[in-house]
Amino acid sequence: MARWFLTNLGLIVLAVLISLAAWTLASLQEDPIIEDALAVRVVRVNALSTGDYRVIDRIPTTIIIRARGARSALNAMSTNVPTLTVDVGALSEGEHVIPLTPTLTGPVRVLATLPQTGTISIERLTRLTLPVRLTLSGAPALGFRTGPATLSPLQATVSGSRAAAQRVSSIEAQISIDGAKSAVQADARLIARDANGDALGDVQVSPEVVSVKVPLEQLSNYRDLPVTPKWRGQPAAGYAVTAITVDPQIVTVFGDTEVIQAAKGFIETQDVVISGASSDIDTRVNLIVPPGLSLVSERASVRVQVRIQALTGSRTVKRKPVVLGLSSTLTSTLSPESVDLVLSGPLPSLTDLLEDDVRLTVDVTGLEAGVYQLTPRVIVPDGITVQSVIPTTVRVEISPRKR
Repeated sequence: MARWFLTNLGLIVLAVLISLAAWTLASLQEDPIIEDALAVRVVRVNALSTGDYRVIDRIPTTIIIRARGARSALNAMSTNVPTLTVDVGALSEGEHVIPLTPTLTGPVRVLATLPQTGTISIERLTRLTLPVRLTLSGAPALGFRTGPATLSPLQATVSGSRAAAQRVSSIEAQISIDGAKSAVQADARLIARDANGDALGDVQVSPEVVSVKVPLEQLSNYRDLPVTPKWRGQPAAGYAVTAITVDPQIVTVFGDTEVIQAAKGFIETQDVVISGASSDIDTRVNLIVPPGLSLVSERASVRVQVRIQALTGSRTVKRKPVVLGLSSTLTSTLSPESVDLVLSGPLPSLTDLLEDDVRLTVDVTGLEAGVYQLTPRVIVPDGITVQSVIPTTVRVEISPRKR
């Protein structure tokens, strides 16, 4: 037996190799080796406290790998996305280049990754507390001056890298008071600036805004006076003044303090003539400036607008309906012969109504002999409204015309 085994050893080995090759070929046919692109999720662990450190993370959340392996294994990885773990807590201060090559389990080999690396920069934050400096832009209206401004809070904290924090020279709040005539109160955003006054964008300021109040007071030889428009005459009959506006409503005058204090609490305009007016008036008139005072503005006139509208009322008129569409072989009789109309509208229009301005018609087109109760149609000018028609219908008797 042993002799037979030794004699046929070569054949036995050849048979095993052939069987192994056949098994491998069959396996490859059922689960071939392929190349495919896979997504790998990047997971960060042990994150640093953002209150103590500034972390600049330039690592993507997902990378793409080119892998080679059995189709079944790659298909499984497509379903269960593999992960790459980055331990941030194990990193020290400074910039770190992180290789992005995952270790895959099973018969799979990574051929390439995209991207191959990422970077994480870690800086320990430096904090400085500085007083807030208020800067006012513009100037208040002429005759006003600013009082001591108040800020809340008075200090702010800047945080950033040591190099960035060391460049901070001041924390500034800016607010505009240009043209103001009363206290200015607003929230102002805080800006960190270097010694040259340039804004620094690589530090954080807390709080981001402060509340600012800037009081204003008027100088003793200046005074704001409301403008009171004056008019003379009456509008046309049937019209009335419904509104008067003036622009500007307040003007500033200046002079000796004694004269300012003794002045009336208003300033009047010259008369606006509205006699016989039946439409709006829009004009400029001069101000009557008290002796010893002068206007701050170079213009001594104001714009006055007077709104004039027609008064509304009512009027009753009587009209006889006109029959329309009656055949030449027929005749008609109306009952009643005339109808009362209650009209409303502007009084001038009602007063000037002529007989032909208001008409009443009854349309009998296509009607044959008989008795009908019809609603007349009222025709009035634009702007006039028909309030009532008495009666609302008329009796129309149509009969053959006698020959």
